[in-house]
Amino acid sequence: MALFLDGPACSIDDLLDEDSGLLGTAQTVGINVTAKLRLAMSEVQSELETLLLRLQSSTGTGLILPPAIGQVVVTPDLSRWEKMQALTMVYRDASFTQLIDRYKGKWDVFTKLTQAARDQFIANGIGLVTDPMPKATLPVLGTVSVTGPQIGGTFYACVTWVNGAGQEGSPSDAGSIAVAANNRMTVMAMAPPASAVGFNVYVGTVLAMMTLQNGTVLPVGTSFTNVPGGSSSSQLPGSGQKPDFVKPLPATIMRG
Repeated sequence: MALFLDGPACSIDDLLDEDSGLLGTAQTVGINVTAKLRLAMSEVQSELETLLLRLQSSTGTGLILPPAIGQVVVTPDLSRWEKMQALTMVYRDASFTQLIDRYKGKWDVFTKLTQAARDQFIANGIGLVTDPMPKATLPVLGTVSVTGPQIGGTFYACVTWVNGAGQEGSPSDAGSIAVAANNRMTVMAMAPPASAVGFNVYVGTVLAMMTLQNGTVLPVGTSFTNVPGGSSSSQLPGSGQKPDFVKPLPATIMRG
């Protein structure tokens, strides 16, 4: 599972699974669906921050601060809420632009589904992590010459940050590099989170088959040199941290 702040919790393909006519509508009306995904995330974030503030409490010794938005994990309930919010925004704009009843009908349907998804999320609680590891940024790839024969080729690589509990954040986007014969690829993870203790490297000659290359977590700030065939691991990049705990949320009325 990814952290909420890693980016939109759903993709255009996820929206199409729910509404196959989405792209046709977007093309007809001139709607940028990618922009709506970002706006839906922003709208849900605003609601989440309000819900988190309601978890603030006080004791005889002082104030207990609420969890931060950076600790929130995308659970299936949260992902569905964000997806329904995006579809609502698409058909709201389509309805305002074209004034066509079928767009208004879909707007109404997805508005109700958004409310239901939000209510379900609140009923099941919010997933949180104690030490969040954000999605890693694109790694810096390079090459280094080696003595002895070394077959070159095109290699793909991504990285993940690891915290003190051994939890991995979401993998970075994959970078690629053409490595000449008698050279090896180098990988550097950039912009480490403050609490990261190290990073993992996943490499492959096929984008969908990148596997873990390092046997132990690599120290922050170091460069990893990939040795083709040097790892027998079949571990693929994960999807990020799972919740450490689920916090109950107070029922609230959705803003109009």
